[in-house]
Amino acid sequence: MFKSLYLENFKGFDYINIPFNRVTLLAGLNSAGKSSALHALLLLKQIDWERSPRTSRVEMFPNGPFVSLGSGRELLHEFAKSDHVSIKCEMVDGVEHEWKFVYNNQNHKLVTENEFDRDSLERINGISIWYLNAERWGPRVTYPYENNEEAESLGVYGQYAIRYLIDHGEDPVANLKARHPDAKGASLTHNVQAWLGEISPGVRMDFTSLGDTGFATAGFGFGSKGEVSSRYYRPTHVGFGLSYSLPLLVLMLSAKEGDIILLENPEAHIHPRGQAQLARLIALTGSHAQVIVETHSDHIMNGLRVSVKNGDLIPEDLAFNYFRRDGRVSEVQTPQIDENGKLSFWPEGFFDEHELLLAALVRRPKKID
Repeated sequence: MFKSLYLENFKGFDYINIPFNRVTLLAGLNSAGKSSALHALLLLKQIDWERSPRTSRVEMFPNGPFVSLGSGRELLHEFAKSDHVSIKCEMVDGVEHEWKFVYNNQNHKLVTENEFDRDSLERINGISIWYLNAERWGPRVTYPYENNEEAESLGVYGQYAIRYLIDHGEDPVANLKARHPDAKGASLTHNVQAWLGEISPGVRMDFTSLGDTGFATAGFGFGSKGEVSSRYYRPTHVGFGLSYSLPLLVLMLSAKEGDIILLENPEAHIHPRGQAQLARLIALTGSHAQVIVETHSDHIMNGLRVSVKNGDLIPEDLAFNYFRRDGRVSEVQTPQIDENGKLSFWPEGFFDEHELLLAALVRRPKKID
């Protein structure tokens, strides 16, 4: 599990140290550096995917299976005073991984200056990181079910969530705290359906593999207890919310102990009530795995605060990081949270727009002469 991330001359940061906990929220205005923190972690995993065993130095690959960020020039802080980029991760067991890259302005590559210890690379490879991009797959008529793809992967866009449910839907949810009290059983499918019902009450799921075609189909039906349920509709007829939330639920409910889950904008296309319930599941998942969430949703933030007050998560296991840009440089503020869900201080701009708009509504209008 990550304890902190130190970045130097990386993208919008000259230098910054970002604390992590079992559940970590990354918030802030647009282009303040939230995504950059996730990108740094994903680039370390991307190195492992690309590096040849015969290479004595390690190159940072901006484009790969997790992220596509252009060139090394775009990763070097624009106003850097040196040509070095540093990424250092401190783990909760005290182990540190530090990577120092030198930018070559001829080929725009970032390569370690000295020969690199491959053991450290293999330790990074041993960290189980799962990532869902903000741009997840929306409703589709069919979903991929290729046999040549890694069976355990959901895909960074959640495109293999249906395939994962078909293959692993009968597996029990290992995290007992995350099992929904209304689920009909302990299986992944039963619990995904129960949590999906928090987003769209009465929803039912159906999914089928289409033999050797390499595709699968999904459907959603609706009906309350005691009613005759509707037929199953194609995802293209029920909007984006269910399709966008499904991979989030599958990933968190299938997480193994010690996994690290990175989620970008989990609130997308989800009603505020569903966002609050999603925050509760994030908190419960944090008892089993580490969850790092980038969000613009005050419902996610307040849902996590309520989870602390209700005892689903202890204050020491939750970190709120607020990113802001001061001119050309990004910085982070980290208020502490107590057992009642209250913050030690409220940074300016940190989910305060609701109160500002309410204040504007009750403010007396100016008299016109």
